[in-house]
Amino acid sequence: MTSTFTKDTAPAAFIHPTDHAAPLYIPRRSQDLPADVWTTYPAPIPAAWTRIAAGKGYRIHRRIRDRYHVALECPHCGAHKACKVFNLRTAQPSCGGCATGDLNDHAKHAGLSLLYRDPLDRHYGIFRAGCGHDVRRQFEFVERLAARKTTLRCETCQNERDAREAQARGLVLLGPDMSGDPNYRQYRHDCGHIQRIARANVLTGRFDCGGCGAGWAAKPSVIYLAKLTFHDTGLRVLKLGYSANPKIRFKQQLGLSATTEVVFLRLLPMRTGQAACAMERGLHVRLARDFPESVIPADAYADLINVVSEIYCHSFLPTIHHLLDGIAQERDQAR
Repeated sequence: MTSTFTKDTAPAAFIHPTDHAAPLYIPRRSQDLPADVWTTYPAPIPAAWTRIAAGKGYRIHRRIRDRYHVALECPHCGAHKACKVFNLRTAQPSCGGCATGDLNDHAKHAGLSLLYRDPLDRHYGIFRAGCGHDVRRQFEFVERLAARKTTLRCETCQNERDAREAQARGLVLLGPDMSGDPNYRQYRHDCGHIQRIARANVLTGRFDCGGCGAGWAAKPSVIYLAKLTFHDTGLRVLKLGYSANPKIRFKQQLGLSATTEVVFLRLLPMRTGQAACAMERGLHVRLARDFPESVIPADAYADLINVVSEIYCHSFLPTIHHLLDGIAQERDQAR
């Protein structure tokens, strides 16, 4: 089987010795050695080595590098493989040419062309997709793709689609979401305002510019921290969120009983609802990641308030105040 690699796009374990036209597969741990290291070593091949190689399914083509290495020729694909004599004696050498051929077959059936192996991770390769763009994928993923068990999404094509969708809504796509949410992107509106928006909302036009819009995203908002005491059960918790009018939200929207005591411990004004939403979301992510014990399970308050998250242990009040101090400082520096 003929490899599709060329000298310019050879994988890390594939080299052309300076004194021999045939390519030579070398161990990955030796990939940093220059090509002239793998030239022919002028010495006869002992008959015992020839018998050992034949028993392992190879022919010794020549000795290379030093007195400890040989170039094995595969009878199936004709590829040459660098191998230590010790490894030839004690193990079964694998053929790089046959392995490359298998990778090429999988790539072909998956609609891809294998360009080269990823030099940093042996499990990955760089492939040319049918759209003409290069993609980095695991070899195991390509096998599943060839078996029609999954589908390929080209990141470059996706970005081009995202950019066209954004342009149709008066936006410029800047890049992925700064918080790492795959459902969101970073955009700049025609007015110059930059904000994160869900891609689904860009498609449907269900978003409001936080700079020039007339909706909640552009209006001033507040990040609030409130202490809730449910006198019927004795439960005392912290509620962290954002709203243009926190008092109205607690009075009309959260379904609290008349016996629930609400005390606002912190009201942090934000210039826009969009900014408040981004900062508040980041707070919840950080608390869940760095202080998971602060999060109260939803079933503990399911019948007491109409929310399923954003409720925290009262003992973490100093921690949340500290995080809010950071947001206040960041807000003030941005002015």
